[in-house]
Amino acid sequence: MNTVTGPVAFPEAFFLDGIAGRIFCLYQAAEGTPKGAILYIPPFAEEMNRCRSTVASQVRQLGKLGYACMLLDPYGTGDSEGDLSDATWEIWQDDVARATDWLASRTGAVPILWGLRLGALLAADVANRQPGRFSRLLLWQPVLEGRLFLTQYLRLRVAFLMDRGLPAETTDTMRQELQDGKLLEVAGYSLNGRLAQGLDRTRMADFDALTGIEMDWLELVSEAGKPFAPASSKLMTQWNGQGCVVRSHPFTGPAIWQLHKRDEVPELVEMTTQLFREPS
Repeated sequence: MNTVTGPVAFPEAFFLDGIAGRIFCLYQAAEGTPKGAILYIPPFAEEMNRCRSTVASQVRQLGKLGYACMLLDPYGTGDSEGDLSDATWEIWQDDVARATDWLASRTGAVPILWGLRLGALLAADVANRQPGRFSRLLLWQPVLEGRLFLTQYLRLRVAFLMDRGLPAETTDTMRQELQDGKLLEVAGYSLNGRLAQGLDRTRMADFDALTGIEMDWLELVSEAGKPFAPASSKLMTQWNGQGCVVRSHPFTGPAIWQLHKRDEVPELVEMTTQLFREPS
């Protein structure tokens, strides 16, 4: 006997008009009865490409559960217009806000913000700037401080120069160059001073308007049973004290955002899928 199934929902690719240029979006409709909508905000630079496969797997699983998903390439990244050298943190904040408005209008649901690495910092920042707008955040391996993240990223240039016997630079001298208006190439990407300044002043610990929000925080640990990093635990305690409901979900597997070859994190995908699966 043939089994009759509903029509397959193919992804819908399109551009949204942003304040700096068109931003690329990929919309995946929910299968079956819609239960909600999720906006995905990617990590920074090459981390975006390294994580695409895992994110695509997760989107398929969420779609089967009835969640419409929208994937966003912020301005100057991915398939969006512009170059990273033109991007700023403020432009990205606006990109997320516009994508949220579109997704809410399309689905009739208040979107859940799902961020990975620096995308998690951006998601929390947007939610903090719009108190009462969002009811749930999904944070994958979140970056807690933009300044620390930028320092670690600039060290890639330090290592590059050392490996080739070129004149040494420090992260402080690089920051000064950025502040002076110079573009800095790091790991194949051109970074500008305005984006660097936006990262430097953005910290999750400063987000004091996050109240009444459910958060699922998924973080890599070295082995099962190990606790979260102290900084993560401290921040979750702070947000719980602000009236949020923060749930911690440690997972194990490869740090896919760091790898130069493709790999999968099935535990992360399955754990996330379970979070959105209705109790039987």
